[in-house]
Amino acid sequence: MIKSRFRYNIKKQSKIMSEINVTPFVDVMLVLLIIFMITAPLMKTGIEIELPEVNTPNIPESDEPLIVSINKDNEIFLSEKKISNKKLKSKLLAIKNANPKVKVFIKADKVVSYQTLMEVMKQIIDSNITNVSLITDPKD
Repeated sequence: MIKSRFRYNIKKQSKIMSEINVTPFVDVMLVLLIIFMITAPLMKTGIEIELPEVNTPNIPESDEPLIVSINKDNEIFLSEKKISNKKLKSKLLAIKNANPKVKVFIKADKVVSYQTLMEVMKQIIDSNITNVSLITDPKD
């Protein structure tokens, strides 16, 4: 009787594991998240413009504004799409008709002449768009 007390059942039931271990998956996802969080701000897209530096207050943005850019070669871009000077006014009129409260921000390279900038601004104002702002880089 003493012998039967210390007997162990040698036969173990082999059970198929039906649970998925998600720990490695979560680890990989967290690493990818960190990589994207670090690299996303570094990926700048758009037109290469060197903005002038001026001490101006920041303007809070509520809606997505329309950006008119002028690069150092006096090429005009409407939301990153190149547009000729002749077609700018008609395009702006169509945008104004679609959205009467449209905001226009002008980004001009610091080497762009005042004449060119004023010609673009005149076309914007002639399109009945009155909410116009100039974008600058903050001065350090």
